[in-house]
Amino acid sequence: MLIVLRKQFFGDLDLMLILAIIGSRALPARQARAMTYEEFLTDNNKNRTQHPINIQSVAECSGIARETVRRKVNKLIELGFVERDTSGMLKITAQATNELVPSTEASLQYLVALGASSDAATKKSNESL
Repeated sequence: MLIVLRKQFFGDLDLMLILAIIGSRALPARQARAMTYEEFLTDNNKNRTQHPINIQSVAECSGIARETVRRKVNKLIELGFVERDTSGMLKITAQATNELVPSTEASLQYLVALGASSDAATKKSNESL
């Protein structure tokens, strides 16, 4: 997963983390929990309400210095992955959603495999009791 993400983000995993934090505002956790892996991959709900976030909030959430977040957000804007409204709030673009499908799929497949591994370990542990 990290190999795919590193390649997609030009070796800059902080760039990926910042984009993930901004993107998390578009799909609240409570909504994502109710989705299966296949539903998430095929979700075409483009009318979802995004909750924009500012640079300071991204810095606080990530632990990355505010100035570094500002520079990386500018890079994400140059790439067309993020847009800033007139009040400075940030949100993910449709271009990011489309171009980052390989990263999204790799991340979700990793999480599914991790969950299956955890379930298998729990089952094995319970069988030995």
